[in-house]
Amino acid sequence: MPLVLSRDELTPLLDLPKAIDLIEEAHRQQARGQIVPHAPYHIGVGDRSGLRVVSGALLEPRRVGVRLGPNSGLGGGNKMYALLFDADSGELLSFMGFPFGTLRTAAVVAIAAKHMAREDSHRLGLFGVGRNAFGILKGLLSVRPIKEIFVSSRDPERRKNFCAEGEKLLGITVRGVDTPEQAVRGMDVILTATNSLTPIFPEGWVDPGTHVSSMGKPTELSRGLHIRSDRIVVGSQEQERNYADRSAALPLVELTAEGKLSWSRIPELGELVSGEVPGRTNRDEINIFRESQGGYGDMALATWLYEEAKRRGLGKEMKL
Repeated sequence: MPLVLSRDELTPLLDLPKAIDLIEEAHRQQARGQIVPHAPYHIGVGDRSGLRVVSGALLEPRRVGVRLGPNSGLGGGNKMYALLFDADSGELLSFMGFPFGTLRTAAVVAIAAKHMAREDSHRLGLFGVGRNAFGILKGLLSVRPIKEIFVSSRDPERRKNFCAEGEKLLGITVRGVDTPEQAVRGMDVILTATNSLTPIFPEGWVDPGTHVSSMGKPTELSRGLHIRSDRIVVGSQEQERNYADRSAALPLVELTAEGKLSWSRIPELGELVSGEVPGRTNRDEINIFRESQGGYGDMALATWLYEEAKRRGLGKEMKL
């Protein structure tokens, strides 16, 4: 019988360091060809309403499953659920509340920065002040000695409130800037998490040595920045190639189709984690990490949570 696990039971079990360990191991499995990625997709039932489905499988522990909940912006962690199955028997192992989407993203971004950002990175430019931002920033701060964050947002009041809250939560300087350029020039790391259908800054503003981490719409970074970069790394090639939202351009897909970039030279994060390819190769390298929006990583967390909950005697077995 499946084990039903509530958010209240699961939330205390998993923190950022443990999530980073679990996601790193998932990417080692990726490098060994032992994960099955699948691009997230939306089932739309109106302009904003609908269901978002994220899925994937881990072949070594023989686990497969889905994370699902409202489309982005309509609820967040308190409306997300995960179903975990045995990959061989098809048995439903667990139905769980799953408030860990941001934690997974934070872990992935942190792992990429550990390999791709300069070790002495102190200044970070932020585009996107949504509900996930603080968790992701905590991930970055766990691997690099960021001392100042410069926040660009079109809404001055929201930017002001975000900076005030950020200084309390993060314990470092968080300041708003009047122009996007001020959050790009002179930055060691640039974090973008927007829904922009056009590039949010020109590639000419990006200084040598910058690590750019993108998790919003693919259009938030320009074609020119992709071409100018010395290195592009993605969470999953499969998920980037089959990105479900076709409402705007897909720079990576277009540039590879045009022969201006090559998928053979765009490694996946697992190749960096396993040491198959190097991370940052020199101090002046401009590189991009594209976070590919989950699936197998979520199932890595769900698998550990299921086993840990069983070990602690949590949850309730139910005949469904």
